[in-house]
Amino acid sequence: MSKKRAGNKEFSPEEKVEILKDISVIGNVSKVAQKWGVSRQTIYNWKAERSELDDQIILRENKPDFDSKTLTEIDKYRDVLSDLGTLEQRKEKMSAKVEFMLMKITTLLEEHPDLDAIHPKDLSKIMKDLHDVRKELSNEPTIIIEYKNKVREQTLQVLQDFLNLDQLREFAQRMEAIEADYEVV
Repeated sequence: MSKKRAGNKEFSPEEKVEILKDISVIGNVSKVAQKWGVSRQTIYNWKAERSELDDQIILRENKPDFDSKTLTEIDKYRDVLSDLGTLEQRKEKMSAKVEFMLMKITTLLEEHPDLDAIHPKDLSKIMKDLHDVRKELSNEPTIIIEYKNKVREQTLQVLQDFLNLDQLREFAQRMEAIEADYEVV
């Protein structure tokens, strides 16, 4: 491993652990700090967070392999979503766009020089499609509902293994109360 300066480039969790292992080999924190070009305090900080470093290494080893193009695309998508906001904010923006389109199309239709030339079925279909999109955006996506139900079922299954029937009923009542609070918000 090449020598890096802590100020210029961040050490990976694996490199930090290797540096900490160097202390037991060399037996002197100052010499290890000098060898790796970091301060003694940095090494002491790494020692204090050793278990976190080990956890990071385990997570990195268990991380699925993606090619760089896929990772780049995921990063782009994440950036787009973060720019657009939360799910509710995105739905609100999409609804506003649909409302704008609906208003614009309605205005164009009203200003059309020969409205009779457009077949009534075509007009009806345009308006119905826009209304359906607006209606769908106002509802919670089906995938989220399915996910919530699946998590709820799995949680209750696990709890059945550990709780008696009265405790399970009390848990279900408390969860319903929590969900009711969030629905109000």
